[in-house]
Amino acid sequence: MLLTIKLLGLLLLLFVAFMIICIAFLLKLIIKTAPEDVQERLANRPDPPLWKKILGFILAGACLVGIAGILIYAGVDCVRSGMGFGDIFLRYLTLFEGYKIFDMVVLDWLMLTKLHVYQRFFPEVEGCESMEHFGFNLKSQLVKVIVFAGIALVVAGVIGLFIS
Repeated sequence: MLLTIKLLGLLLLLFVAFMIICIAFLLKLIIKTAPEDVQERLANRPDPPLWKKILGFILAGACLVGIAGILIYAGVDCVRSGMGFGDIFLRYLTLFEGYKIFDMVVLDWLMLTKLHVYQRFFPEVEGCESMEHFGFNLKSQLVKVIVFAGIALVVAGVIGLFIS
């Protein structure tokens, strides 16, 4: 379980780095995932220079490769350790749901609605309803929590086939 917690910590660090990179270098791309009111307010921002976009894609890609590497390493360790289905499921459930809970609590609730971090960097979004109320996308977030649990179940089943 200690390894799973360490992997979750690395996963969260890479996720935060990915978000920072996307906001700093690829804002026009990342705002497509934002609520409509935020998208409208940020749509008129000028496009960054091409070099900045290219650097952003390279750095974001490196983060995604790192995230994939963590998830693959977690599975390889499951096989090497001879973990059972339940332990594998618990590991991936911890990784996926840990990420989702971090996203919902730290990024959405704390940084967005309580500390107003994004509003400091993007004053245009001040007053957007979705920036003021936690839960603007709660239904979507809860669906992802359920989907991630299902993915953890499938991953545990697939890895379990390699152990059998």
